[in-house]
Amino acid sequence: MMKTYIVTLLCTLSTSISMTAMAQKNIYGKLLDEKAQHIPFASVTVLRSVDSVKAYAVMTDTAGNFALSGVEHGKYLVKISYIGYEDYYSPLIELSELKNLYHLGSIRLNADSRLLSTVNISGQRPLIEQTIDKTVMNIEKSIFAEGNTALELLNKAPGVTVTDNGEVSLKGRSGTTVMINGKPTYLSGDQLANLLRGTNSSSISRIEIMSNPTAQFDASGSGGIVNIIIKKNLLIGFNGSINGNIGAGKDIRHGEGFALSYNTALLNTYGSYNANNQNLESNSKAERLFYNDNHGLFQSIQQENQEKAKLRSHNFRVGIDFNLGEKNTLGFLMNGAIGKYPTQQPSTSILRNANGETLWTALTQTNNKENWTDLLYNANYVHKFNKDGHELKADVDYVYHYSKMNQQLDTRYLLPEGTANSMPSGRRGNIPSNDDVYAAKIDYILPLSKTSKLEAGWKGSNVRTENNLQYDTLQNNTYLPDASTSNHFVYKEHIQAAYINLNTAWSDYQLQAGLRAEYTNTKGEQITSNMVFKKDYPGLFPSLFITRNLNENHQLKTGYSRRIKRPGYWDLNPFRVYEDPFAFYEGNPHLKPAIVNAIELGYGFQSRYFATLSYNHTSNVIAEQVGRLNDGTTTFQRPENIGSFDNFGLSITASTQIFKWWTGSQFLNAYHNRYKINSSTGPSINSGNTLSINSQNTFNLGKGWKTELSAFYISEEVSGITTTRPYSIISAGIQKEVLKGKGSLKFIMNDIFEGYRIKRKMAYESVVFLSRNHSDSRYGLLSFSYRFGAKGTPSNERSTSSEDLKERM
Repeated sequence: MMKTYIVTLLCTLSTSISMTAMAQKNIYGKLLDEKAQHIPFASVTVLRSVDSVKAYAVMTDTAGNFALSGVEHGKYLVKISYIGYEDYYSPLIELSELKNLYHLGSIRLNADSRLLSTVNISGQRPLIEQTIDKTVMNIEKSIFAEGNTALELLNKAPGVTVTDNGEVSLKGRSGTTVMINGKPTYLSGDQLANLLRGTNSSSISRIEIMSNPTAQFDASGSGGIVNIIIKKNLLIGFNGSINGNIGAGKDIRHGEGFALSYNTALLNTYGSYNANNQNLESNSKAERLFYNDNHGLFQSIQQENQEKAKLRSHNFRVGIDFNLGEKNTLGFLMNGAIGKYPTQQPSTSILRNANGETLWTALTQTNNKENWTDLLYNANYVHKFNKDGHELKADVDYVYHYSKMNQQLDTRYLLPEGTANSMPSGRRGNIPSNDDVYAAKIDYILPLSKTSKLEAGWKGSNVRTENNLQYDTLQNNTYLPDASTSNHFVYKEHIQAAYINLNTAWSDYQLQAGLRAEYTNTKGEQITSNMVFKKDYPGLFPSLFITRNLNENHQLKTGYSRRIKRPGYWDLNPFRVYEDPFAFYEGNPHLKPAIVNAIELGYGFQSRYFATLSYNHTSNVIAEQVGRLNDGTTTFQRPENIGSFDNFGLSITASTQIFKWWTGSQFLNAYHNRYKINSSTGPSINSGNTLSINSQNTFNLGKGWKTELSAFYISEEVSGITTTRPYSIISAGIQKEVLKGKGSLKFIMNDIFEGYRIKRKMAYESVVFLSRNHSDSRYGLLSFSYRFGAKGTPSNERSTSSEDLKERM
């Protein structure tokens, strides 16, 4: 009943808005910068020509469009203002009975020449931009765009936190979907972390952060969406760039890459390649505490680990677009990522009784050899019916992922006096993963008027994943197959989705309303035990965003969306992967999808300061649980539907300019997480308050010199049964433009004070995990980049179809 009411309300509201907008008089236009990129939230003021008194005011929308409605007959001038650009004044406009519509066309603002020598704007976008439905981090011109990895950049993005194992949270909400160029990564947490570690920041243009995505995006991702946009040279002619970096933390690291493009009016070709080599060292400590039914400690395991890893990755991208006349474009794209991540990890584990007396000591050498191949093939087509935005887009994707980890664990047990307790034990594993994804989508955009458009689309996807895990154990000095821990699992998923989305503006209002319907059918087959798990479920996911411009300085917005968090493909697989001889991770084929309802209320001032209140409720929330195997010393982690989750938050974003030479972006996020957790002893509450601060500052020293200072801090955070202690990251960099501005030389120092020290506590029923990780996060890096080629008009940028599946693999 409620869903029917929402759909009826949206349709009625959309119809009335469109009819009202078409019936009123309007002044239209579109605002662009020097690079033909749209400028959102610029101030548009209508002045009476006789006395220059303000008569009407509005702000540009997220696409740079503006429309003034209800303007009385008379003579006017239009003034447009945006920070860092010169004011624009239109020719004289006269509205009368004979002509009550006036289209200013596409207006390009010029950078304010008075600021070029001090803040070096030159048409450059600010580091942080806020639009009606997302926050955009433009890192392409930042010092930290060189020498970092995508994983480190995400940790610098407003409201985003990323763990070393690839778990991404947004404003305290886990389950965030990570996409690259609008495409999911189809990876498990650890695999995603490796991909992000292997992606150089020099290849990234911007990061889009959507805590409340619209119906146009797939509904998956309970924490929202983070979309990493890879650079694509869009200038006409032959253009290119090269980059390289070298530095050291605890060991040497370096990276290099290039990008080339040749674009004409009929043909666009482009390609890029980046390599990343990192020698990493880290150490960690862990403690596993076991309690009896009377809540008394009876055993514990203390563990110390050291790890050396060699990350080697190669990422490439190649594409071609054919402009088949003015109305048709056909394109082909291929993305690839190939890498390996061998690790060596000696560890010492000590079992103690309740009195702290040592029962035995285990010395373990763990060697993992992990490698992966990710390939994406895309064909896309665009048909433009006219020049007013009426168009049809189609995409077809095939994604292939293969990864394999060869694991070897060798353990010796010693008694307290140092003598051997038993024969050495050993375990070796062959852990492959094969994933095939087919996805296709069609998007249709129909302008209803100068200020309204209707978007509709369909998407279908088929996913097949296969994991044939095989473990052997050492018995009498001979490795024999271990059927009890080996597992062969095949998972298939089919999703059909359709959406409709209305964008419209009238007077001082802008509205975006949408509805997405998805039907999911899944089948998991555990071949080893001949078990089959099937699920199918439909879902409706509405979204609604309304913005009101109170005047040229003040803006209000509100938004609502309903989303789903489907279990990751690896989370559904009941196989076991051993971290050490006494701990393993296993999946859970009985997981149910989590449903989240999100509400936001925001305020903007002068397009530079934004405050947002948010509330999110999640049912069937998916989080890791811990336990003991058969009440022994072996522990496990497993995803479960632990209960419900509520998140209350306040975030503040500010684009600051303390002096002409000091600009920055400041982000503050305060939130309260509250989990209602189900267990065998009854429901319990785990809650806490968290404060995070992200500060990015740029200091322009003149003569091509620029420095940056980045600081991040987060207080204690509660997530499910896990509590993370506070940590911080402070980084700095300096840059000098060389070779007549075509080249740049940069040096950065990441995590100067080694504040990125992660301490966690996981507690569930009779088991408590305590961990502390000291990663190789402090390093210095020297980088060089050089741009060459012709200058020209930008061509069009393309995105593709498989938008949010990849994160779940």
